[in-house]
Amino acid sequence: MRVPRLVAWATTASVVMCGVSSASAQTLSPSPLSPDPTTSVATTDSASGPGIALPDSKRLRFTIDFMAGYGEDMANAVLGFERQGRVGYVILTAFGELNSRVSYRLAVNPVNETQPLPSCGATGYFYPNDPTFLYGASTTISCDPAYGNRRVDPYRGIALDVVQQQGPIREAWVQFRLVPNASLTLGQMRLPIGFDWQEAGSFTAKDAPEIQRIDSQSNFGLMLSYAHPAEGRPEPLFAGSVTANMGDSNRFWDYDYYYFEDGSLDTNSQLTLLVSARTSPFKMLDLRTSYQYGDTGSKVERLPSYWASKRNDDALTFSAEVRPTSFSRIIYEHASYLWGPRPSSAVMLDVSPDPIHKRGFDTTAEAWWPVTSSIRIGASGTYERIDRADSLIRWLASQQLDDVTMGQHDRMMATRAYVDFGSGIRLGFYKTRDWNPFPWVSGISPVTGPHAFSGANTNKWGVMLRMQVR
Repeated sequence: MRVPRLVAWATTASVVMCGVSSASAQTLSPSPLSPDPTTSVATTDSASGPGIALPDSKRLRFTIDFMAGYGEDMANAVLGFERQGRVGYVILTAFGELNSRVSYRLAVNPVNETQPLPSCGATGYFYPNDPTFLYGASTTISCDPAYGNRRVDPYRGIALDVVQQQGPIREAWVQFRLVPNASLTLGQMRLPIGFDWQEAGSFTAKDAPEIQRIDSQSNFGLMLSYAHPAEGRPEPLFAGSVTANMGDSNRFWDYDYYYFEDGSLDTNSQLTLLVSARTSPFKMLDLRTSYQYGDTGSKVERLPSYWASKRNDDALTFSAEVRPTSFSRIIYEHASYLWGPRPSSAVMLDVSPDPIHKRGFDTTAEAWWPVTSSIRIGASGTYERIDRADSLIRWLASQQLDDVTMGQHDRMMATRAYVDFGSGIRLGFYKTRDWNPFPWVSGISPVTGPHAFSGANTNKWGVMLRMQVR
């Protein structure tokens, strides 16, 4: 088993090295309106009521992050659920420094809606998460009539959040300072892949580009990181990390439903390796890159299924942010993913062993302006183009089913406007236009009848509120 081996590795390393520094060197730099482990909170008057009065100490601090929204998602119009108001997350975070070498972070979020569920489907519609389609009519996996037909795949869901969790646990890690600027982190952590979706200016899952949603991985692992600070700036002059993690956290993106087992359970047979680097040589430029090598799922010979098999999960990303003025920025991201069955699974299932390449880019332009000392207004626009290539599309195309072909692209354009009230509240509006080449493979439009295989309106709009308590 890899979990005991990984824990033993971490324990041995921490005893020998004696551990690491503050949480700021963990992965990505804090984004606007995102948790900042070094931010002070107001002290509580010990005479105001029962409970523990927290001293002005670095050992224990709390923050609250809240996001909610109301809007329209036409991908859910088929059942009349296109307009919804939902809470995206309520993140309660405790963090601190136990001593000069050991720090920790625990973030809990009770809202967890990002994982697809088995669907009963509907007459005349194709659902890729229908257990009878995936595993045959004799399957013992029952559908979820309450949510399965809305939590289908990355193209049809109800969540405003994008991060997969281990139940309510979003982050839970301990960090040990080895030497100045170098640290070792163990636990459930956000992985440093590109820009965090909110750091890059996205509001919710409804307006975030697909690349940002794929890269928003949270997983259990061990990270060795180094950050060389830049004088007078929060961005590091140079930072790098090597992470060995469980992998498997984004297997649903390649329709590796794996019998709908808990998404936080590790199904693959080896660790995933992630190497990341970042440099900010001067204030107006921030460059990041990462390479991931791993797989998802396992080859289960007693229950062979294309939809529960060993898959490639490699990724190469490049991200850049340029700030031409003090009130504007441009972000560019490029990603290349390698998916599809591993050769051993392909042979067992008698499918093509050729890997599936999914490549794309997104670019965002944002500008803002301070109206008063406490009010700021801003606007941004994002365009993305990415291959509509994954194991579902490859399988349907190879079987010549449902009018699906390889070589098509997804495109989206999102526009946003917002008002910031101080440093803790943002009220925003977004509008997203989608161009999905195959909406019918996500149960959005029918596969039978006079309107079979027709394009569908999958555009979105909404209002969003984010609040931070520091």
